[in-house]
Amino acid sequence: MVIWTDNSLSHITEFIDETKENTEETAKSYMIKLVDYVDILETMPKLGKNMEYIISNYEIRQLIYKKHRIIYHILEKDIVILDVLHTRLDLGKALKKLKRNI
Repeated sequence: MVIWTDNSLSHITEFIDETKENTEETAKSYMIKLVDYVDILETMPKLGKNMEYIISNYEIRQLIYKKHRIIYHILEKDIVILDVLHTRLDLGKALKKLKRNI
């Protein structure tokens, strides 16, 4: 089962909210496709690249969808989506911030 954390959902919402009014529907469509894409992790949880980064004893993995990184970890039979980040963001800083929030 794919579990979306509040943090990951808030970043998706922020992305949609920050888009210009005339592109809001496009942003919503993009994010719906991103969420659908992530469902593949239910059958192939190790599809994402291992980041060799540990947060709270969890091995962190990333899956790229177009211009976004989906940061997740595998917890028994569940996939926990920790964050959704634009690829332009500094990954190191984002992971440090994520580490403080978990």
